[in-house]
Amino acid sequence: MTAGLYRDSPLYRRFLDEADAALLPHTGESVRDLLLGGDESVHRTRWAQPALFAVGYALGRTLGELGVRPDLLLGHSVGEYAAACLAGVFPLEDAARLIAARGALMQRLPDGGGMLAVLAGREELEERLAAEPRVGVAVVNGPRATVLSGELAALRRIDKELDRDGIRTRTLRVSHAFHSYLMDPMLEEFAEIAREVGGGTPRLPLFSTLYGRVLDDEPMDADYWVAHVRRPVLFADAAAALLAAGPTHAVEIGPSPVLSSMTRKLPQAAPGARPAFVLPVRGEDSAGRDLADALAELYRGGVTPDWDAVYEERDRTAYRLPPYVFSDAHRYWTRGGPVRARHDAPLAELPRSAARESAPAAEREPAGTGVLTLERPAPGDPVTEAALEAIGQVGGYETDELSPYLRLYEDLGFDSVMVMELKGRIEERLPAVATLTVQDLLPRLASVGDLVDFLRDHCGTASAPVEERTA
Repeated sequence: MTAGLYRDSPLYRRFLDEADAALLPHTGESVRDLLLGGDESVHRTRWAQPALFAVGYALGRTLGELGVRPDLLLGHSVGEYAAACLAGVFPLEDAARLIAARGALMQRLPDGGGMLAVLAGREELEERLAAEPRVGVAVVNGPRATVLSGELAALRRIDKELDRDGIRTRTLRVSHAFHSYLMDPMLEEFAEIAREVGGGTPRLPLFSTLYGRVLDDEPMDADYWVAHVRRPVLFADAAAALLAAGPTHAVEIGPSPVLSSMTRKLPQAAPGARPAFVLPVRGEDSAGRDLADALAELYRGGVTPDWDAVYEERDRTAYRLPPYVFSDAHRYWTRGGPVRARHDAPLAELPRSAARESAPAAEREPAGTGVLTLERPAPGDPVTEAALEAIGQVGGYETDELSPYLRLYEDLGFDSVMVMELKGRIEERLPAVATLTVQDLLPRLASVGDLVDFLRDHCGTASAPVEERTA
């Protein structure tokens, strides 16, 4: 988690060290060292929760120092602690004490609980849950993305029923049944610590996953954090409310693009209202380049970075630029529309991208070694069309946003539940895929292009290749 960014970014290094120092008196061991060393114990609850907090806090502070300051905030479960700290609810030292206590107290709870992700809406599950009082809704991530939590035996019974009815599920690898009645034994001790820590009113609009809406001058005090442990995470409601507020960009400050993927699939408040999703960290291999790309995207979107913070003094070199007369014969937008150019302008006068679009395919200039371009599916190419539509529906993308080099996990935010849903949607369009198992598909999910090529081979089509490779 962010080890590459820690290596490349002095700012991020400074703030992760700061979070680690605040956590150390309560954890007794460095969370930063566990992250950087790849220690498997970081996956245990007592370490995972402080680690997630430290990464979220450090990323938020790093972006703020670079001039990217949020207007709205939203956190998912543990992520709400980092959001609250960034919103001024409590200082870092108090937030660190509270999140460390949360993780440690949960770790001490006895085993015997679990969690089950279900591709169904909360309302669809109500009748089943009425017959199983030892299981309840723990998380609502979307209209058809619910997580159940509770006693293992009861979860297994529900899982069998759902499987019988053709509803896809996935058992989560967790140590405890979070956000369920099995958390009750820790609440009293946690409440004592929460009362000592306290908590004020957010200074920025913060969309609460406890209430599923923006907090209206309400304190995030001890009562709030105790209920936060026990009650469901209403992420879908809170994210929908945030989207309705009309943000231009949604920046995910976590170790992988999980929330962006879920948010993309929520119904839009209005046509064209979806924000641009920006990912400073794209996965375990992310480093300084991904942060720089995110900052560049925000700059193109209208944010003015603090350039003195972006470039260290030792990296600043002044160059005298040669004079240049800019042509006003054409305009180019990086978002929101295609290249606009005069029809009578010769190719040499057009921007490079416009020339490529205007020239016939045989006359196009080379795009560079290894560059992939996704051609729109031609009539009679059902495989490409089916794959793109299925990926778009599961991931929340328009088909024209997809290109063959995009990676399903790292770039599009897919997880194992989404892969199961993807297989089902492809089967609806391509019955020949029904003979494949999810295990057959997994090695073929490196990128959109790889998946389409595999499906073509499996279905025996002879359509034109999805990729055009130019040297």
